[in-house]
Amino acid sequence: MIQIAIIGVGLIGASLGMALRSAPERESPLGAITVTGFDLDPRALAEARGRLAIDREARTLADAVRDAHLVIVATPVQTIRQVFADLAPLLPPGSTVTDVASTKAQVLAWARELLPATVDFIGGHPMAGSEKSGPAAASPDLFRNAIYCLSPQENARETAVRLIEAMVDQIGAKLYYIDPVEHDAYVAGVSHLPFMLSTALVDVVSRSPGWREMAPLAATGFRDVTRLASGSAEMHRDICLTNREALARWLDEMARRLTELRDQVAAGDGEGLLEWFRHAQDVRDRWLSERPNMRPGEQEFNAMIDMAYDRPGLFGRWGLGSRQRKQS
Repeated sequence: MIQIAIIGVGLIGASLGMALRSAPERESPLGAITVTGFDLDPRALAEARGRLAIDREARTLADAVRDAHLVIVATPVQTIRQVFADLAPLLPPGSTVTDVASTKAQVLAWARELLPATVDFIGGHPMAGSEKSGPAAASPDLFRNAIYCLSPQENARETAVRLIEAMVDQIGAKLYYIDPVEHDAYVAGVSHLPFMLSTALVDVVSRSPGWREMAPLAATGFRDVTRLASGSAEMHRDICLTNREALARWLDEMARRLTELRDQVAAGDGEGLLEWFRHAQDVRDRWLSERPNMRPGEQEFNAMIDMAYDRPGLFGRWGLGSRQRKQS
């Protein structure tokens, strides 16, 4: 039986627990599991238990990880450094630690600094989420068919890597190995920048003296573009603080492009505007038609991992049919 500890049972942590526990044991890549949850908020912990995300509530961090083979840190990214420091003397030798944070380079640096050499760390980031938060919004299907980015520490053992591969397989997500710096640069553009633009639009429009009269006119376009602004303010603050350089570069590029667009509007440059709009329309339509969660090269990657093969595993079933890795 594999003992799993989830530290933090908010949206992602509770959804992971639900997805892991809902898989039929006979077909599960992990085999028999027990999931223990820990959260500083006892109400969140009780709700996660009530939603069948965890088997057991731990009252202390030490109790949560005492016999753990796998520890999943699902706390806000700015708290991860302290969580690692608190976990360091408590982790069983040979255990594997992973996270679900939206930035990877900083988290891996903290893992190298704070976690003991007797454990393995595999950085993780499921490309799935919601503008809602907390265990009440959790779903066992949140990760199904979503890309799950993995960035292992350089010295991570193969057994630890295979354990995380099996976890990703069990929740229905798709493995994608990626360099942590590359990861942060990419998600700053396609994940973090959209949130910034969504919140900027709400801020700019709502500060207008005419907002009270404008609000009833706001329809589906405004609703769709501003959906992300309903997300966790604290989470996105932490993302900004741990991915500053990459996000600042994207914001600079967006500011430059918006200035160009403003000039085209002011000049009445219909041809320029039409070209810009058509280009954006074509790119988005092509992106949608090629499956929005499939990255360039992933088709070949899928063909490779479909050729599953058996590898003996320390805990048994999760070593069967593990997937080969693609290093980015």
